[in-house]
Amino acid sequence: MNDSTTEGANLYGGYAQWKRWDGDFQASDRDARYFAAEFAGIALADKRVLEIGFGNGRFLAWAKSQGARVAGTEIEETMLARAREKGFVALPAELDALAAGTERFDVIVAFDVFEHWDKQVLIANLQHIASLLDAGGILLARFPNGHSPFGRVYQHGDITHQTALSKSSIEQLAGMTGFSVVRVSNAQRVPARRDLWTVLKHHWRKRQRARIEVRIGKLYGIGRLPLDPNLTAVLRKLD
Repeated sequence: MNDSTTEGANLYGGYAQWKRWDGDFQASDRDARYFAAEFAGIALADKRVLEIGFGNGRFLAWAKSQGARVAGTEIEETMLARAREKGFVALPAELDALAAGTERFDVIVAFDVFEHWDKQVLIANLQHIASLLDAGGILLARFPNGHSPFGRVYQHGDITHQTALSKSSIEQLAGMTGFSVVRVSNAQRVPARRDLWTVLKHHWRKRQRARIEVRIGKLYGIGRLPLDPNLTAVLRKLD
């Protein structure tokens, strides 16, 4: 969710109910496998981790189970109260106010947040995020894939979404706001279940999608074109 501004906050009336958030602050087995896939190669143990727009709290719960020192922001008041009941640190939602303080982080996470900000707010908030990170800190963000027809399902399925983003636009934003790009790629997928048949189908489909992306990219001379509904960007703060 949009954590950094109350402008247009009326758009979020009943948002938690619409999203069916119950404030469980528990990661399911599939959630845990997904988060582990996204954070492969990114150490979390004893790291200071901030999640922007923590929603139902599943990432916070998983990151805490990995030994991270977690905190989160959220504009939805019921989720803020629930986080505090569960013993999580819930910080002020405005990123400019947070950046003006002394708290700094090793990793900042934003799942399904960037698309809620207009372009000017997005640039300002990325600058605030850079300020909140220690040198070399990591930002991991997931957002609808703006250069895929399949990304439209998520981009236009929520009236609070304001900006469509793509691999190239994230690379452009990174250069404007003090980050280098580690990767921008399809968001990770994990099998729905652990049984062998489900896992085999999952990997077969993954290969087929990769072939399609390569073929379409070659057809238009632009290299492999990620086409999944969501992209994940991993950015590193420049020293």
